[in-house]
Amino acid sequence: MNARCAVFALISIRSQPLRKLVNRLPYASPTVYNAVHQLEKENKVKNENGVIMLVEEYDAQKLSEIYIQSLSHGIDPEILTRKTTLAIWKALKQPTTIKDVMQKTKLSAVSVKKMLKYLKEKDLVLYLKRKPIIAEHNRGHTLYKSLKDYLKKEKEGRTLQYPGSVPFREIMETPDQVEKILYQQINGSLAVKDTGFLVKGDSEKITILESVDRELTYEETFLKKLFTTEGVEDFCVLMVKQGLLDYEKLLALAEQQSVVNVVGCYLEILCSVDEQIVPPSTIERFLEYKPKYQKTFLSQEKEYGKQGWEAPFEERWNVDLYLDLGAIKHGVRSL
Repeated sequence: MNARCAVFALISIRSQPLRKLVNRLPYASPTVYNAVHQLEKENKVKNENGVIMLVEEYDAQKLSEIYIQSLSHGIDPEILTRKTTLAIWKALKQPTTIKDVMQKTKLSAVSVKKMLKYLKEKDLVLYLKRKPIIAEHNRGHTLYKSLKDYLKKEKEGRTLQYPGSVPFREIMETPDQVEKILYQQINGSLAVKDTGFLVKGDSEKITILESVDRELTYEETFLKKLFTTEGVEDFCVLMVKQGLLDYEKLLALAEQQSVVNVVGCYLEILCSVDEQIVPPSTIERFLEYKPKYQKTFLSQEKEYGKQGWEAPFEERWNVDLYLDLGAIKHGVRSL
């Protein structure tokens, strides 16, 4: 392990005064100072009044996890976090041969074999076959998830932009992506749905985070939101207006969940407010697959009763409606 990695490993476990770092590590003082300076330039650590500590950013925090877990398993974190090691590890998402790894990484056979042997010895990689070698990740290893999170590429996720003087962004993401956003955007205005967590930041735009078990498609997100009041009056309207939906995929998904009549009815209600919002052919397509049994739409609004406009839609789609048409109209016209 070189001096730079030794400094980062020690800081990952606990913040250290710079003077103590020099005294505690088996390197010459100029070497330690240079290592700290390099880590500062890489935005991994910071110096606050002579105390060296981790930067409060996602990548630095995740890298520190990898360092601590590596040490716990007797793995040299400097070797594990080399570009060549990570490139080889990334190439093993599925059972892969040495030849395939070489093609993906542009590394020599000697380098690939040497590193695979090291990863196998450390139980990070499993050999499914030895002649020829076919290797894959050991998903049961503690470091698997940490490496996966650290190497995950940036992506926008399911983001919706709300217009207005104080715009909102609503993002539905998996827990690991929510964690990443919290680290990266903690200085902004953030809220985490269903938790009561709300902080004001250095921008007026508010990011609302919703944690979901897995990454959802736009169509899955639409159906998830359609059976909530805010979804019907706001979120789903926005998805339709922004053209995010593939209606054939939405139809197939609605058929799987036996809600074709509810989705078709809702889309036609939106068309009654704005004729351009959904193509008429889409409405007719949903009508072709309308089930015979009746569905109740937004039963949580039953206590407010009906307003008298629902009858034609209920008859056409075989749906028992409890919607606030005024709120829907406001949602359509305000976007």
